Amino acid sequence: MYKIPLFDLNFDMQEEQAVLETLQSKWISTGPKTAAFEQKFAEMLHVDHAVALSNCTVSLHLALKLAGVKTGDDVICPSLTFVATVNSIQYVDAIPVFADVTSYQNPTIDQDDILKKITSTTKAIVVMHYGGFACDMDKIMNIANDHNLKVIEDACYGQLAEYKGKKLGTIGDIGCFSFFPNKNISTGEDGGATYQYCCWK
Repeated sequence: MYKIPLFDLNFDMQEEQAVLETLQSKWISTGPKTAAFEQKFAEMLHVDHAVALSNCTVSLHLALKLAGVKTGDDVICPSLTFVATVNSIQYVDAIPVFADVTSYQNPTIDQDDILKKITSTTKAIVVMHYGGFACDMDKIMNIANDHNLKVIEDACYGQLAEYKGKKLGTIGDIGCFSFFPNKNISTGEDGGATYQYCCWK
């Protein structure tokens, strides 16, 4: 049997103290700590606004709604992704269209395959920056601009990572982040954030 942990927490007394302060404040959901987190995360991304949500599935769902994806629209997404990507597309009654990844060495969505999958019903592209690999955002954004498509960045594994000097999740129209314990930044069990570039920057 494999004994590879899903994550290895490095929490210490600072996290314990923060939890205690939160419990003592009587604000255990949205409140001052959430507002402070949103402001700090926005500052770290060099953007104007970030919105904290319960998890990244909610973030992706909201992103698709904000992008105007509706029933019957096609949304191109990577074939290598977490189930939340496809679930969120189906939550808005849209159709997930899978594009292949670039290679075994580069497990991000292949921009050439994106081009092959675009039809008259395509509304958006969801890209996922994976395991330290950033998608080729220059080419993807050029494709999106040429075909009038929205780009949603799933940057769950890319908080504060950069692509050509820009923070992942701030290049497309909307960026989505996760804070599950196996991510670069954790807020406990989960937590997501959405950053909308087109309206808020």
